[in-house]
Amino acid sequence: MLATKSNSYTFQKDGIWYFSRRVPADLRRHYRTGRIAYSLRTKSIRDASVRAMSDAAKLDRHWHLLVTLISKTV
Repeated sequence: MLATKSNSYTFQKDGIWYFSRRVPADLRRHYRTGRIAYSLRTKSIRDASVRAMSDAAKLDRHWHLLVTLISKTV
């Protein structure tokens, strides 16, 4: 069951923190689902927050590159 939200990219379920992020509308055709979600494999809010922010930055860079590639091929 969902517990508390600490920031915009994490949620806690059964004591474990998870990362969750919606795929931007213009990139959804490149993904199977509209949301990316996975376990951060920690019960520590501090560790989860650091991992989530790092993963969010990596995902932002990836999406930026993907949009750049798509716009160059169109």
